[in-house]
Amino acid sequence: MTIAPVMAWIGGGTLLPILLWGSLAVSTAALLVMMRTRWGQERPTHRYVMLSVIAHLLLICVATTIRFASLPAGDGPGPVKVRIVMRTPADDTPVTPLEKEPLPVEPTTQDAEVKPAPADPEPAPDASSEPATEPEPELPLERAPERPEPKQPTVIEPAQESPSRVAPEAVPLLPPELLQPAPAESEPVDPPTNEASPPLPQPTTPQTAEPPQPAPQQPAAQEMAPIAPPVPADQPPPTTQPVSLPPANTAFVSREGDERVRRILEEGGDAYTEDAVAAALAWLATAQSPDGRWDADRWSAGRERGAVLGHPRTGVGMNADAGMTGLSLLALMGAGQSHDQGPFANIIRDGLAYLIRSQAADGNLYGEATLYAQTYCHSMATFALAEALASTSDERLRPAVVRAVQFLERRQDPRGGGWRYRPGDSGDMSQLGWIVMALRSAELADVPIQAETWDGIERFVRSTQCGQHLGLAGYRPNSPPSHSMTAESLYCRQILGRPIPGTASAQALEYVSQQPPGRGQANYYSWYYGTLALHHHRRVSAGAENAWRDWNDALKRTLVNSQVSEGVNKGSWSPHSVWGGCGGRVYTTALATMCLEVYYRYDPDELVRDPWIAARQFPGALR
Repeated sequence: MTIAPVMAWIGGGTLLPILLWGSLAVSTAALLVMMRTRWGQERPTHRYVMLSVIAHLLLICVATTIRFASLPAGDGPGPVKVRIVMRTPADDTPVTPLEKEPLPVEPTTQDAEVKPAPADPEPAPDASSEPATEPEPELPLERAPERPEPKQPTVIEPAQESPSRVAPEAVPLLPPELLQPAPAESEPVDPPTNEASPPLPQPTTPQTAEPPQPAPQQPAAQEMAPIAPPVPADQPPPTTQPVSLPPANTAFVSREGDERVRRILEEGGDAYTEDAVAAALAWLATAQSPDGRWDADRWSAGRERGAVLGHPRTGVGMNADAGMTGLSLLALMGAGQSHDQGPFANIIRDGLAYLIRSQAADGNLYGEATLYAQTYCHSMATFALAEALASTSDERLRPAVVRAVQFLERRQDPRGGGWRYRPGDSGDMSQLGWIVMALRSAELADVPIQAETWDGIERFVRSTQCGQHLGLAGYRPNSPPSHSMTAESLYCRQILGRPIPGTASAQALEYVSQQPPGRGQANYYSWYYGTLALHHHRRVSAGAENAWRDWNDALKRTLVNSQVSEGVNKGSWSPHSVWGGCGGRVYTTALATMCLEVYYRYDPDELVRDPWIAARQFPGALR
């Protein structure tokens, strides 16, 4: 009984702080004494123990003082009482039900009623249109599936800046009555008029490209001397009617007028593919730099940081401006545009002028491209200049085309017949496709190609053939077959004009058709050559026609749905693809656009008189 008051006094919080602070004071005094005595100085371990005790006592004193000072007895929170009431059906107390508030709904342009998607999905109508009264297209054009939102961020790469060129948002490429009307987001910009074409520049030695000027247009070509012969001053202004081309240029007649419409409807195109092409051309126009080039580095080229398909290509494409300019010009001209007339005349003219200015004295057009990209850039730029000459007969372009062709012929491997990175290198099939198309385009413009050049090309193509029936092709001689190289080889064989045996044709068609667009990672390079080869080969047999139809259906669905539909990159395609890190956004957009132009870009007509076959005379030629 006598201990209880003491324990209560201690527990009440009065004695414990006194005891702790007293112990701290005693320990501190003991430590001071030890430090001054000889015994304490000879035993440092004891001093350390005493110092540790003092430190712990000090922490305890501080902690208990704060607790006792801040929470004196009686000021703490009281006990929490919880009462649980269970209601049963026998309970007579009425229960008021809770009313649910409606959840916030995000605004959407879709119909309120959700319906199952049909087997062939219909495109979603635009929010500003009236589905109940919107007229259908007059022609029976096949509808493409609904275009989903793009997965990649639509930002300008690599810098956050607005495009330096201004062009119409989307110039209709077919007569308006053939396209389903789409409401515009803003008032369209009037296309520039072209009353007279300024002269193209003289070719000079390559110069370091100057940084773009802030002005949206820089008609530098107007200050350059014209290429002889100049255009006569009394020449009548260009008309909007289709130009009558000489017989050698029948490969380009299907790009304009009624013939173009017929090709689109008969060979698998529709209003949605044409809308995609129009949007792509508008983006390419805005992506052009003021000096006329398409800056590869600005549009994410050269971003590969490792091997692609087993080949190390770190940084390749960063300075490939000539190649990206050539591809962009080919995409623009493939839709029937030219540097003489039309809403993109200034864009195309500035691009051609840039290529001519950058041509070196030996004829090369690759500019500052790195070793792995030089031959690609030169052949793509030659291809664009030669096609511009062949399709418009503008003689101011001829000297540059002749020098570029002669440069290619000098670099051909005299034994194997191919091209690679340096003069005389044993070739590869990836380079050959662009060179064959460049040489044939020059030939259509009456630029002579040596017979030995075509013979060497044919020799190299044969050296890469493989497979049981020699219908497949590898990257180099004795390489295993690949999808893209087989498609590229098949197209080169078509241009060469040699008959392809039925077994080899069937083997190539089956192999190429195994990887249609939309299956696996996007590969615009492979899709481009597969599209050209299958479209050009479609009339060989019923199996070839079916292979083309199946490929085209997959191509339209994939490209129309993956095109960027909003933002500053509207109309382009993402560079996140095989080889897209090397070529960037301009590369993928140009190749995708040319795929969707395949219905009319080149007119093979009947196989027995195909104008796209190389002009060689030999027994069995398909001419």
